[in-house]
Amino acid sequence: MMFSRPFHLTSLLPLINILVILPLALSLITNPMVSSPPQTPEYNQNQYFPDNKINLASDCSQSRPGGSSRFLFGVINNRGEHYADEWARGIRATVFELHWEYYEPQEGLYDQAYITHMKQILSQLKADGWFVQLVPGYQYVPDWVYTKYPDMYYVNQFGDRFNPDPNTSGSYRVINAPFNPQARALIARYLARIFQDFNPSDFDSVRVGGGVLGELRYPPPEWNGHPNSYWAFDLHAQNPTDSHIPASVIGWRAGIDPNPGSQGRGQLVVNPGFEQVHLFYSVFAWSPEDEVLAELTTQDVHTGSQALKLTINTPHRIHQFVRSEPNVTYQFGGWLKSADGINKARILLTQYDANYQQIPGAPFGKLESNATTWIDKTGSLATLSTTRFLKLEMDGNAPGTYYFDDLWLKRVGETNGQERDITVPLAFYDWYVQALTDYQNWQIAEIRKYTNTQLDLLYAGKGLMPNHLTDALTNDLRGDGWSESSSALYSGTLHDRHVAGLGTKQNIALYLTGIEDPAADQVDDTSPYPTEWSAARWLAFLASSQGLIIWGENTGENNKGQMQLALKRMHDNGYIGLLWGFESELYADPNPQGYATIQDYQAEIARYNSICQFFLPFVHESLLHGRDWRCGRRWCSTHIPGQTQRLGYPASVEILNR
Repeated sequence: MMFSRPFHLTSLLPLINILVILPLALSLITNPMVSSPPQTPEYNQNQYFPDNKINLASDCSQSRPGGSSRFLFGVINNRGEHYADEWARGIRATVFELHWEYYEPQEGLYDQAYITHMKQILSQLKADGWFVQLVPGYQYVPDWVYTKYPDMYYVNQFGDRFNPDPNTSGSYRVINAPFNPQARALIARYLARIFQDFNPSDFDSVRVGGGVLGELRYPPPEWNGHPNSYWAFDLHAQNPTDSHIPASVIGWRAGIDPNPGSQGRGQLVVNPGFEQVHLFYSVFAWSPEDEVLAELTTQDVHTGSQALKLTINTPHRIHQFVRSEPNVTYQFGGWLKSADGINKARILLTQYDANYQQIPGAPFGKLESNATTWIDKTGSLATLSTTRFLKLEMDGNAPGTYYFDDLWLKRVGETNGQERDITVPLAFYDWYVQALTDYQNWQIAEIRKYTNTQLDLLYAGKGLMPNHLTDALTNDLRGDGWSESSSALYSGTLHDRHVAGLGTKQNIALYLTGIEDPAADQVDDTSPYPTEWSAARWLAFLASSQGLIIWGENTGENNKGQMQLALKRMHDNGYIGLLWGFESELYADPNPQGYATIQDYQAEIARYNSICQFFLPFVHESLLHGRDWRCGRRWCSTHIPGQTQRLGYPASVEILNR
């Protein structure tokens, strides 16, 4: 990072003075008004960097619509009763939400009274200078869609239709557009009508999601008594022409049908020789903790073309869970070596119960060696009556570099040496997530037919981290694995894949729903390790990796402390702003639930508006000397050659605006 902390001057100087003083201010050390962004590790260098220039949005008086706000503060106006008061308090953005069910109550018949009413609202908002985010509202599906087109429902592997009560769960009752071409055709026709009836230039941004609550995700996993629903088993999803489903997974029902690659296989470890690779995993089928640098090496392998190289600075490991049986003796082994001949490479085997809790006092296995050449080690372990899983791990007994190859685990007396594979679960899940990415890109392309305005991609929470998916896959997606209680697994919210799979990045923004969640004491945004971050931190990292802007909203029903946390995360993570939900809660009177009030929001807006912040977007190279500043009226840039900059946050300079 170019600057380890923000810097402050005591007043906002005219632009010409800022351009003169700013290089000098970089060397000052003062106390930051708001906590500075933490640095990010250098392990993820294969990212997108626009160029090696730094752009400074330096005209602080006109940086956002409405003229006075450093950030874009808004309200989700679910009532629309307080626009004038909100404007007076520094709020400049609002949502403009349409409902498909109101817009087209019968197929091909559009409610002109509703459309006229919404046009009047929009006209007044634009006349008053509001930033307007359009919510197309195709998550609010008219009844006629389901009666005329009965195959519009999502269907899970148990044959259940997803059909929540529209009276109580309106924005959950979504149609199966990722797989059903007719569903996409109906949405496309509705979008075309919106942009025919309304001037596209009146919208400053448009929400894109199309799933439950308007977010990019499948329905929730809990349905009809099943906790592990995958929503990809309707006729269209199972038809390769409609969904591009791989032939190998047609009809395979996750959590019901066994994995063909696990049946009759005596070698229980997946990818034991580290020969398999996958685009989204550093070591396929293995889960390295963030603190471990796990990489494949082609140098001096034992057999095949690759081996595992672990570099460890702290006591952390890489693992794979293996389903086991109680009261059975297992044998295990592998080849290992140490880089320095002093510290020991180790293979560990520990026992876990059905709840993935390590069994206290249970016997464990350990193989170790400090040899600098490959050495074969073997051992055995008898499971207890409560054992349901074995955890196979690798590490070293001290900081250092260690190598592993050709691991194995089997029951005593097993003669079948064929290793397990997860080809079918992997193919199913890759397709399941890709279908959602494709749906995202289809929505973008459809809206781009009518407008080039900013498109806000609605991502729910932190989503599923890659290591958690690995543990689910090696459990054959049975539903009872270590990470398979996460709803994000079934919702398909692998945000890193959806961002990487964008067909275009032009005028695209990420938009996080739930910026205040989880609580501050449950995460560590100062950590260099992504699994410890908040959703706000993780999404900001993904946005920066692709050169995208980011903003978002809270979940709703939040108190003052949660509002302060949300705005702190907005600031610390380089978000352009925040939409607060909801208007009815800000103005609640009486307020027995203790919601954050409009007065609380006004105070926080004033606080953050006092900061004139210059974001220095991510660059691959940076050095604090040799700056060559090139400044215009509203921006500055510089090319700074030199050392590698850490990823994760833009460097910034802050000037207190009094």
